[in-house]
Amino acid sequence: MIIPVVLLLMTGGGCHFADAENGSIFPAVAGWKIAPPPGDSVYTPDNLWDIIDGAAELFLSYGFVDLHIMEYTDTAGTDVRVELYRHASRANAFGIYSQERNPGYNFIEIGTQGYVEEKVLNFLCGVYYVKISSHREGKEGIDAMALIGRRVAVHLRQESGWPATLAILPAEKRLPNTESYIAENFLGYSVFHSAFIARYEGGCTLFIMVLESASRARGAAEAYMKAVGRQQDLTEGEIAEVPDPHNGSLAMLLRGRTISGAFGAGGQALARRYMELLKVRLPAAE
Repeated sequence: MIIPVVLLLMTGGGCHFADAENGSIFPAVAGWKIAPPPGDSVYTPDNLWDIIDGAAELFLSYGFVDLHIMEYTDTAGTDVRVELYRHASRANAFGIYSQERNPGYNFIEIGTQGYVEEKVLNFLCGVYYVKISSHREGKEGIDAMALIGRRVAVHLRQESGWPATLAILPAEKRLPNTESYIAENFLGYSVFHSAFIARYEGGCTLFIMVLESASRARGAAEAYMKAVGRQQDLTEGEIAEVPDPHNGSLAMLLRGRTISGAFGAGGQALARRYMELLKVRLPAAE
């Protein structure tokens, strides 16, 4: 379960673009040859579609900056391909990572967190989402990817750890590895963005958005209430039941520059109980 050490409202992180002695963002590894793949080895928002056509729009919505690719080969012919997806903030990198992981994956300690499957090892590392693959099957392939991956993680020199806003969400009864970050159009509304969410026992989902100011939060809440056809606005500091025609009934709370809520199959009573747990963890209104 995610438990960040430091509780901060700002979720961004500086982008520390690694610079080794040879000027490469990829480390040299003893016993391995390193070379760029045939064709393009660097992609930007202008040509990301050329390599991940079906997923490019999703990556771009999470502040994609650039993609660098390198291939490693050892004397036994084992190949390891490394793709470094750099994003504009740690929150965005976590967001795209969270969209592709599954709670049932085989997680490993690498970077902030990684998961490994046959021929694939992906992990989160600061502002980078790192995707590693190999044609080598079995344990040899996994060991090779882990070796290269851990060298890459150290070489990138990124601040480890999860976006700190996740620490506001209660740890009690939170389902492991269900946390995620929605950068845009949360719940299908353009006024809602930058939402951290997690799933809980009983089928409930909790979310929190920390906006730039209390006035921005108030404006987003008012626009949302109008969009769902509600005449009254949220009352500062009070949990309210909001019938949403697209998402069912939500328990919602506006406090300062935060908008939080709970919804799910467990019903309004359970959602409200989880919101009471969240309410005491929210920062005081500014």
